[in-house]
Amino acid sequence: MRNITDTIEGIKELDICLYLEEHLQFYEFSMMEITTENGSVLKSEVNKTIHSTVLKKDFETYLIQLEVFDIEYKNRTVSLAEKDFLARIAEVNDDIILETDRHLNINKLVNQHQIQKRLEEKIERLAKSNVGPKVEEMFQYLRDFYSNDMRILLDIKNYRQHGLFLNPFYDSYTPLSIKKRSVRYLNFVENAVVNIGEEARVKKIKLKERELEVVVKGKMIAPFYNDMIFKSIKNKGILFDSAKDRPNLDKYDGSFIFDMNTGTVKKASISIEFSFGENYKKTISYQLNELNDADNN
Repeated sequence: MRNITDTIEGIKELDICLYLEEHLQFYEFSMMEITTENGSVLKSEVNKTIHSTVLKKDFETYLIQLEVFDIEYKNRTVSLAEKDFLARIAEVNDDIILETDRHLNINKLVNQHQIQKRLEEKIERLAKSNVGPKVEEMFQYLRDFYSNDMRILLDIKNYRQHGLFLNPFYDSYTPLSIKKRSVRYLNFVENAVVNIGEEARVKKIKLKERELEVVVKGKMIAPFYNDMIFKSIKNKGILFDSAKDRPNLDKYDGSFIFDMNTGTVKKASISIEFSFGENYKKTISYQLNELNDADNN
């Protein structure tokens, strides 16, 4: 990805991939969800620091370690005890080691055994102050979840986790090429599924800054789970017109800035606006930003 011009039109083909021997970098990640229901506004926010270590294993293979620090969770509907419980469970994922190819396709989860061990340690500690059938059900769900590497990897690649860093837009591009994929969201409406078709293309190259930007647009695609969404909206007591109100994706824009010398992400964002009539609106923002050297010291 080094020997290209500073105009998209001048590109015959470029390959966005890792091009390095090793890379150490801190990032700040944030997720903000704002839900409006019948005029009432609820904000849910997550902030955390991520340390990325990328090591070249051989010509085609990389080891990537993602460590999470300083998780901050803000939601006024969640009690301090619930926040502490969620924080302890989140720590199970605070050290992930992956083997990937140079396009960040994941070959395997390297440290699944250590992750499962951390889970059991968390469960043992939490079980001392959290009891009851629902807690036991949660513990069993977590054990089942972390015993399945494919489920873990799918979760890791979600934008709520490490999906901005481990994004699917590493690929070969021409000036006219558009990369497509489908994404399943569970947080547009509670207990409902929304499928989004993403389309990505190269938008801008800054040769002096050695930066390349890929932009992403999204739209709702089949299958549409309208009955599931209608049921959830109704159960929540949201006022709507059954004759004309339908799920609507008002905005879905993303941007990924890549370092042209290394192929790593410098910053990334996804901004979403979803609505159902006038009385239900959901905005979701995911952001990942590289911290500079001063912040790393």
